[in-house]
Amino acid sequence: METTIDFYSINDSNQNELFYAPTYNKEWFDELDKKYSWDNYNAFDNRFWEYMYHIFDTLPGIAGKTGSDRIFFNNLTRGQKMFYSLLVFNGDVDNGGVGQFFFNRPEFSFAVLETFEELKLSRLKSDYEKCLNEFFGSVDSYFIGKKNLNDRSPEWTERWISFTDADGNLKSATTIEDYYYNEEFKKELYKTFTDFVDNHLDQFVKK
Repeated sequence: METTIDFYSINDSNQNELFYAPTYNKEWFDELDKKYSWDNYNAFDNRFWEYMYHIFDTLPGIAGKTGSDRIFFNNLTRGQKMFYSLLVFNGDVDNGGVGQFFFNRPEFSFAVLETFEELKLSRLKSDYEKCLNEFFGSVDSYFIGKKNLNDRSPEWTERWISFTDADGNLKSATTIEDYYYNEEFKKELYKTFTDFVDNHLDQFVKK
């Protein structure tokens, strides 16, 4: 079956020019330093989520309506592309597992792998690479399941069964899911990325 997925890569197009970015606010960063400590970690209230709300979620508004998601992605800096890829992966995996990520956002498949590699998350990268290989080994079932899920004629329950049948083929996903929801793992994941942002602020905010 021929695919029509437009796969993204953090190596695509722009790398360093800040087309879309909030202005650097020293007071805001200073307040974060006072408010958040990784020694007192809160899974739902920490520096990672503050960066998402203020450094990434503001970008579509700054960009305005510039066309497709692909154009938006291409115009991001390398760091912003990594943030986008991580947020997409994290959101889907937290909601429904690795299979849901591949099912909903397969265009980010390789950008996510590149992000894990750039962040030196070796365990996650290795386990995810196995999922990626398995996913592309069963790409036909993905497209059959996707077509069935998007078909509005069957009953919703039947469409959901089609989705879970396709998703269930990704056996290697359980390796990641066994630790991905662990609080200590998430803490390390969020800290790794926020440290990356702090060390590459020129990729995220305008000074």
